[in-house]
Amino acid sequence: MPQIRTLEATVAADTYPAIERTLIDGISGGESEPTVMQWTFDDDLFLELGPVEDAALIDRDRAEAHGVSYGRRYNVSGGTGFFRQDHTPVLYAFFPDRGEHTMAEYIDLAGEAMAGALRDAGVENATYRDGGDVELVPEDDGQLLKIGVSGAGYQDGVWGVFANVIYRSYGPDEFEIINDVMRLPKEKFEDKETDSVEGRMTSVTEVAPDLELAAVLDAATERLADIAGGTPEPGSFTEEEEAAVESHRQAFGDSEWFEHYSTTELIESAGPDDRVAEVAYKGRKLIKASVCVNADGTIDRMQFTGDMYHRPGFDTIDRLNEAVAGTELADDDALRAAVESVYQQEDVEIPWLPPEDFVQPLRRARDNLVPASEFSRE
Repeated sequence: MPQIRTLEATVAADTYPAIERTLIDGISGGESEPTVMQWTFDDDLFLELGPVEDAALIDRDRAEAHGVSYGRRYNVSGGTGFFRQDHTPVLYAFFPDRGEHTMAEYIDLAGEAMAGALRDAGVENATYRDGGDVELVPEDDGQLLKIGVSGAGYQDGVWGVFANVIYRSYGPDEFEIINDVMRLPKEKFEDKETDSVEGRMTSVTEVAPDLELAAVLDAATERLADIAGGTPEPGSFTEEEEAAVESHRQAFGDSEWFEHYSTTELIESAGPDDRVAEVAYKGRKLIKASVCVNADGTIDRMQFTGDMYHRPGFDTIDRLNEAVAGTELADDDALRAAVESVYQQEDVEIPWLPPEDFVQPLRRARDNLVPASEFSRE
């Protein structure tokens, strides 16, 4: 069976996406080996956006006031995350597409890998349900609590499949900072029994204080290596990969990268006769639609952002934005046809979200249009 290289690294806001980009480029070009990364973070607190989430979700002034680092992932789709040193170690497998599984199936496989490793270590009620959440099933009828996450990204013929575990929780002061800096839409919690990130989380140390984290990560690494098509074997970055990481760090540490999806920019660049709206909708995943509408009611520009999973890469969401632009905001049939035209493309996959979920926030936007000069998120 082929060997899958394993690497360990401590990463920062700019090295995380730089490593993603380096390994995807290298594996796509046949110059890098399939790899399972294990990494922790060198920050006291690091807040992270998914690749197509709105930059406005992080209040950068508040982040800087608290001394909090922040950044945007390059590959794995999905939503916001927050990390501190070894509180939430990440395992991340990179490997060429073999045509064996869909994105939804890879997310499920990664979630099952982490849940299975936790059960083997003694956390008997750890389970993977669906949608990317590894959860702790209560013995009574209480709320499911998140103890880990799985996800996937796909670019240039390369899968990036990841799983993490919430090993240590955060204190009240840290959650207060997270809630102060992250501007999560209220719709994100519509289907939850809580309205905060704190209320949905627990940690392995709370339910299994004697658990050995290394044993869980080793078992999960083996399972992820199997998903990647081989057995784990310790390795290291090549000199070429190290140079590529350093080359990419500058770009991914730049504000332009963080603003890659920014509804603030869309609204600020609206014309004097344009109206704008920003509306969130929660189906299985959160979708936000930000629109700039001409005087005749036609969508001039728009951005879908959110915590959805999508393949391939950024291009899927860019295609949706481009397909809907030029359509009358009041025309349900035209909006649905525009979204469905992207879904019908052979290489597109958006797990758990039907086309209607992208039409819904556009419908809501009709009642929220205001001149750009009057727009406010408060």
